[in-house]
Order: sequence, then structure tokens, then C-alpha cells
Amino acid sequence: MRFHQQVQLKNGKTCILRNPNGEDAQEILQHMILTSEETENMLRYSDEIKMTETEERTYLSDMESSSDAIMISAVVDGKIVATAGLTPISKFKKCRHRAEFGISIQKEYWGLGIGSHIMAAILETARQADYEQVELEVVTDNKCAIALYEKFGFKTFGTNQKAFRCRDGQYQALHLMSCRL
Repeated sequence: MRFHQQVQLKNGKTCILRNPNGEDAQEILQHMILTSEETENMLRYSDEIKMTETEERTYLSDMESSSDAIMISAVVDGKIVATAGLTPISKFKKCRHRAEFGISIQKEYWGLGIGSHIMAAILETARQADYEQVELEVVTDNKCAIALYEKFGFKTFGTNQKAFRCRDGQYQALHLMSCRL
């Protein structure tokens, strides 16, 4: 799925929302590493990001040509500062109406409205792909993310109390959220 849009951020800067492509592979990998180091709210630690630039390039190419998945990056001053993805839960007919969503924004760019712009873009493309429901998991302590998701109609339908076990032995709970389109 393709997407391109120019938006204005709360600080007055211009942000381009667009599909990343193969040329962005190295920058996307660096973004993933950075955002995984900046917060405990991500699925993986930065040292667990093992994709090569070639593998990431292939993944981005597949996403760009997909009819039921999309990746959108937010570009500010020529730099990718956020990414979001929408992928089918499953290719089986019984789950074809459901998609899952994930987002990462570099800490320096929190609070500028990038999350809201990306959420609107993702939900628009989800509707175009004929999804009926978008689902996500979010760390229960991530109040800003939860507020963003609720603003766009997501509702919590469950909590997994020991979803993440951190390296220090502590657990993080995840809310399971969905949005009917």
C-alpha cells in the first residue's frame, strides 16, 4: 500500500508521512535500535535487532508492494523520526478482517503530534484495505500511548499481566486493545 502526506507539527515544522523504501533500510534499522534503547516500552532490546541492511531492504520492498500491509515513516528535516506498521493478523479467511499495529517515535520527537498524524494515516489505510478491526498491545505504564490510542477509538479488551519479562527479572503487563473501523 502506498502513502504520502505532508503535515505540520505542533512546533511548526513540516513532517512528511511516506512509505520507507529500500534506500531507507539502514536509517530504519538505526531508528529501531535508537527507539529500543530510549524506552522499555518496545518489544525488543536494541541488541536483539539482527536484520542486515539487505534483509531490511527486502522487507521494505515487500511492504511497499503489499495490498494488505503498510509501513509509514515520519520524516522531519530529511530524517526518519518515527515508523508505524499495519499488518494482517493472519492470511486465513477467519482473521482477514483483523490487522495489527505498531509504532515507534524517537524520544526527541514525542509530544509534537507525530503519533496522531500516523494513527490517522494508518486507520485510513486500514479502511482502504477493508479491515474491520485494528489491534495492538501496549505496556500498561505507557500512559501517553494509551491516551493516543483511546483518542482514536481503541478500547482495552484484556491485560496480559506477565507479557514481558525484562532482563532485570521484572515483568511488564500489556493491555490488549482494538479499534473497530
